[in-house]
Order: sequence, then C-alpha cells, then structure tokens
Amino acid sequence: MSLEELKGNEAVKTRLRHTLETGRIGHAYIFEGIRGSGKMMTAKAFAAGILHTEHPESHPDFAVVTNQLYDPSKKQENVLVDTIRSMKRDVYIRPYAGERKVYVVPRADTMQAPAQNSLLKVFEEPPEYCTILLLAENANAFLPTILSRAQILRLHPAGRQLTEEYLKEQKGMDSARAGQLAVMSGGVIGKAIQLAQDDSVIALREEAMKKMAAMAEGNARDLYEFVRFLKQHKADAAFILEVLLSFSRDIAHRKLCGNKAEIVNADQAEVIEAFSRRLSRKAAARFCEITMLYRSMIGQNVNYPAAVHCMALEYWEEIHGRNHRS
Repeated sequence: MSLEELKGNEAVKTRLRHTLETGRIGHAYIFEGIRGSGKMMTAKAFAAGILHTEHPESHPDFAVVTNQLYDPSKKQENVLVDTIRSMKRDVYIRPYAGERKVYVVPRADTMQAPAQNSLLKVFEEPPEYCTILLLAENANAFLPTILSRAQILRLHPAGRQLTEEYLKEQKGMDSARAGQLAVMSGGVIGKAIQLAQDDSVIALREEAMKKMAAMAEGNARDLYEFVRFLKQHKADAAFILEVLLSFSRDIAHRKLCGNKAEIVNADQAEVIEAFSRRLSRKAAARFCEITMLYRSMIGQNVNYPAAVHCMALEYWEEIHGRNHRS
C-alpha cells in the first residue's frame, strides 16, 4: 500500500512524501497513535517508498521486529532486550538488495529501560543506510534520550466517513455494513477491520441498544435486566459504553433536531424513533451527559457494579421520573 492509498492523517502523509521526495530520510521515527489508527499501514507505506517496492514485506532489507523473529520460543508481547540486541547485530550488516534497510518495531513503547538503552546505542551512532520505525500508543513511555533522537509523527483515527469509504473501496463491503462498522469502531479503520471478523461484537452492540431501549416500557424488571447485562459484560465495558454513547447521541439528535437522515446508527432507526418519543427534550439531552460521566468514572477504575447500577438508575429516572426509583 502506498501513502496515497491511506485514509486520513494528511499532515503526516504530506511530511512523509516530502521526506521521500527530498531523499532526506532520517534514521529513527516514532509513529504514535491509538491501536487501529494505521501505524503499521503507514510504516509499511513509508518503507515501500524508502525501498522502492510495492511489497516491502517480501523485500530482504525490510523486517518487522518481534520477539519471535529472532527466537520463536519467546511469546511475550513486550519487546525484550534480547530482541533489540539481536536486531542491533543485524542492523550493522549492510543492505542486501538496495541502498537502505528498514526495521519496524510494533509495540515499541513496551520496551523496558534495558531494551531502550540498548537501542539508544544505535540511535547515537546510526548506520547511514538504516531507518528504524517505532510504533507506539504512548510516546511518553520512551526515555528522553530516545525521544530526542527520533522524529515523532502522531496519527489520529480516520473518522467515520473515511473509515466507511475505506471498507467499501478496499474491503468490498456494501454501504450498510461499512457504515455500521464505521460507527462501531469510532472511525478507527484498524478496529473496524477487526470488528468485521467477529460477528459476536455486532450482536453485542444490538443487545446493548435493545436492553437500553426496553427500559422505556416502564417495567422495573427491564431496569434490572439492563444492569445484569452490563455486569455480565464487564470485559466489554469500554465497547458497550461507546455503543450507548452513540445511541444516546442519536436519541438526542432525533428529539432535538428531528432529522432522521442524520442519525449515525441508521440500522436502529426504528428503535431510536420509538425510544425518543418516550423522552422529553431535556431527558434526551441528559442521556449523553449520563453516559459520558459514567464512562469517565469507569475508566478511572471505580467500583464497576456500583457504577453501572447508578448509571442505569439515572437513565431510568430521566425516562420515568424520580418517583420510580423505589
């Protein structure tokens, strides 16, 4: 994949294209971004430009550095110091087929201090033919000495529209499925691709919306069913809360703006329409506030069962009023 085929992050792509055009290629880059934001795709596209090949994976001067690359018995996810030492020995061997060598290190921010100090020796006296691309979710995990010797490029999610376009153009999906996955992924292409491979996630999304909407019927049992659902799926809490927030935003939009065409969860339009009719305008607006509040609290490791119980009660009160608390 070339830089031109990547979606989003125009500033990063412009900078990398300029680097390739001028030939002023540095010895170290840090690609920072959340998981699924396209760090690996961007790194491979940049590597393809450096090595003048369409398929860097099959080029002898390209390597994705993992623990298993040098020792198949090492299954740890964090990059080990022995892996960096093995890479260093390879770095000082001149290119096999071209003018440069490119090394990509996924999850580079998992390196502990010994591994980073070992890598630092390469950064201090880099071979003129070598470029190392460190992929990280958090660049602050690197030692200051590493940061000072690398160029940092920050990648952001492509957004829902570009994610939907990518899924249709590159993965051949129809508009409905591509739009659904773009919403579910929060506009993160890598996450959308991952979700596309797991139908159980789609079912979980639909169940979360169904359980929330059922509370509008006024049966207290639906309230407790919703709480039980949230407790049972604690491992998927982050995803479910994103679903509920997206659902809440659609409810507020439908109630306050009235335009059906602009709701995000278009496949749930009938559910959103029916639910929004049960709410006052104030309650519809409050649903988003409640969801964001408890998402933040849960992200700070508060007591999860207590938090989701309180969140459900606040939803319930916005629908039915405080006299239903008992």
